[in-house]
Amino acid sequence: MRCVWSLTTLARRISNDPFAAAPCRLVTPRPKYHMPLQRQISFSKHLKAELKEQSEKADERDQLARIRAEDAARNKIIHLKVRPSEVKAAKTALSKHVASFERAASIKKSKESFFGVIDAFISRDRSRRGHMEFLKTAMVYMEEFGVEKDVEAYNRLLDIFPRGRYDNRTLFDAIWAKKHPQAELALEILTQMEDYWLLPNEDTYDILFEIFGHASQPLQKCRRLIYWYHKLEEMFPNPYPKKLPESDTEISKLALTRMTKDEQIIVVYKDNTNNESQEYLVGAQTKAQKKLLERYNSPKPLYVEGPFFIWVQRLQRYFFTLRTDAEWDKENEEGNIVAICMSHANASEDVLRMWITQLQRDNPTLANISIIFNLSQTPQ
Repeated sequence: MRCVWSLTTLARRISNDPFAAAPCRLVTPRPKYHMPLQRQISFSKHLKAELKEQSEKADERDQLARIRAEDAARNKIIHLKVRPSEVKAAKTALSKHVASFERAASIKKSKESFFGVIDAFISRDRSRRGHMEFLKTAMVYMEEFGVEKDVEAYNRLLDIFPRGRYDNRTLFDAIWAKKHPQAELALEILTQMEDYWLLPNEDTYDILFEIFGHASQPLQKCRRLIYWYHKLEEMFPNPYPKKLPESDTEISKLALTRMTKDEQIIVVYKDNTNNESQEYLVGAQTKAQKKLLERYNSPKPLYVEGPFFIWVQRLQRYFFTLRTDAEWDKENEEGNIVAICMSHANASEDVLRMWITQLQRDNPTLANISIIFNLSQTPQ
């Protein structure tokens, strides 16, 4: 009720009295809005359903994460750089194809046995179902069968991928490449070839072109490997042979020859090729270093420093240097190296003294120069 009229007010209005009072308007405050009971029940049910749905989604995510963790643990593959001889995986750690490789390895660990397992897998299922699992297992066993440095073995692995599924069919596929797990696995195979310094051949290129197409990432990586392999061969005048010798002395000769472009005089002071001793000592000195030592007229001593290490393909070898004092040559703040030798990382000071004594035969100046041995505990 917005207003209340009294009888007096109504009479004055009728009589047109100018002094009639205006109608009195009583404004009552609006009551607060109350949701109907039926709507409150409906809203409560909706809220409970939404909370229940969120809880179910959270449980579903947790369950999915648990399933993925269990699946990852069950299908765990050893990293490519981990050797099977160093880390033996449990039988359940790899795939079901482990039994095939173990059976072949028990008969004979050879290239033919490895290829036999591949042929058996291809003939058993023409559609190549499970080829991802098989390839990952095969990569683990390559070193055990002695085919980790064989280009033909990698070509046989790449040839397992089925055709007509992963190649780029349109321009958009080439620009925005789809992420296929198969393409990533092919890149892992090529990366392992790169680790072993293997050059892909024409068969490797043709297989990748047929499976993944012209603008695919595996084919691009194959092109880069071929390019940089030849580029690096041109940069080094003394490339290492594909098969390194087994003798520490011969390997040291290769490393010393590779360390400088100048002609060196390499002398073997101690050889361990034909005896059971582990000690070996190989020294090298160029003609320029010899002339530098001849005109060394400083009272400052010379320093024998090391061990330092270099890589000979996948082998680590250690060397020591004979260095002049830094103040003798102002242009070279670290001094000049006048001789170098290779030995074990923990070569004793007596072995290095023998090297200096032998150097005095070709460098008589050393007899009048003090020598300080600055040997570190760990290779640098």
